[in-house]
Amino acid sequence: MLVGSCLWLGAAGGQAQKPKVVVMDFAGNGGSTARAQVVRGLRDQATFETRSAAKQALASQGVKISSIAGRAAVATELELDYVIWGRVRGRGASARADIRIAGPRGKEITSRDAGPPGQSKGNARIRKAAQAILAKAVQVAPPGRVAAAAAVPVAVSEIHITLGDDAEPPKNAEPPKKAEPPKQAEPPKKEKAAEKNGPRISPARHAPILNILGGAGGRVRTIEINIDDGAGGTATRTYESGLYLDIVFRLELRPLARHDTKALRGLVLEADADFGIMPETKTPGSTVTLDTKAWRILGQLGYFHSFGKSELGGLIGVGFDALDLEQNGTFPSVRYLFLRLGPAFRYVFIERMLYLRVDAGFRWPFSYGDLADTFGEATGFGFDAGVMVGGELDVGFSYAVRISTDFFKPQFGAFPGGTVPGLPGAAQGQDGTDLAINFHAMVGWAF
Repeated sequence: MLVGSCLWLGAAGGQAQKPKVVVMDFAGNGGSTARAQVVRGLRDQATFETRSAAKQALASQGVKISSIAGRAAVATELELDYVIWGRVRGRGASARADIRIAGPRGKEITSRDAGPPGQSKGNARIRKAAQAILAKAVQVAPPGRVAAAAAVPVAVSEIHITLGDDAEPPKNAEPPKKAEPPKQAEPPKKEKAAEKNGPRISPARHAPILNILGGAGGRVRTIEINIDDGAGGTATRTYESGLYLDIVFRLELRPLARHDTKALRGLVLEADADFGIMPETKTPGSTVTLDTKAWRILGQLGYFHSFGKSELGGLIGVGFDALDLEQNGTFPSVRYLFLRLGPAFRYVFIERMLYLRVDAGFRWPFSYGDLADTFGEATGFGFDAGVMVGGELDVGFSYAVRISTDFFKPQFGAFPGGTVPGLPGAAQGQDGTDLAINFHAMVGWAF
């Protein structure tokens, strides 16, 4: 009875103890305030281990708190029930504290955001959010370290009862067997897989849900069309724009970027629109200026698969590229309606602050406008390539610098119905090239 009472009291005492946690540093502006509010919110619900001890455990293992292995190392070294960490996104009234909690094997259990830190209402919300994630963690993964230790059977040989100096042990008594510590339960298969594959990607991805950019830059365009010169040879008609100002707008939308299902987060919608501020265009050998307008749009749907700091995906869309020239007898307006298909790659150097994106695409024009009406039935292909460096700050400000090139190669056949315009003009059996080089700087807003 004495042994049973001791065991029961030990187990009851272990269950009554508060879970043992460590609250790590919060990254971002106002992170220290957010962490202080988390500690304040949990001071009556948990016992705390120091950050310095946790940091020493991380340093000794060469891991980071952002990884499952890092959190598991801290929990194992310090015998913790839970590890709490997070970051603050944004500044001022728009700031949000992202609070996360993991179990003793490092796997994230749940998360919640609140804020802004530093304001009375925001601080209160952070405290409530901290209490909510701890309550959820206790419900989903009850603390087991202290309880497990208390549940270890106590060997009878370790309990000494004094019967007197002349007391003799009972005859034929077998020595008590030494109790064996309980075996640690194997982690579930899903949890093993999570540890093997690395940390789960946070719903707050590197890419924002919406990014709206606008800016300006320069564009140079050269078009050459080979035609029949009327004497059995060929001639070339050329259009050279020179450098002109190009106004650009860009929209990036990831409506499911924070969805709980990882496979849905990579869906993306993109739109680009460019408008040229053209210099005056003159025909060769003439002082007459032509009214000139240049504009183009491109809308695309795509998907990006994320692995680590990289994203690899593809885009498909429809675009329209127009160079409208006032009617003249030398060169027609150029209008391409085309289908675009191509891959894209994105690498994040610093989370949301600096990334590199590379695009390439095949263009198939299915309408050539006045080019086909002037030179003959047109077919052909095109391509584009571009490199963009950009990023977003916590306050929401975003930026991008992009260099790209567009190329079309029309090929001309016979006129429909066999009609041929007056020469020079026909380009049957001939081809042409249309090359543009663009560079832009953009700023905007992302969230």
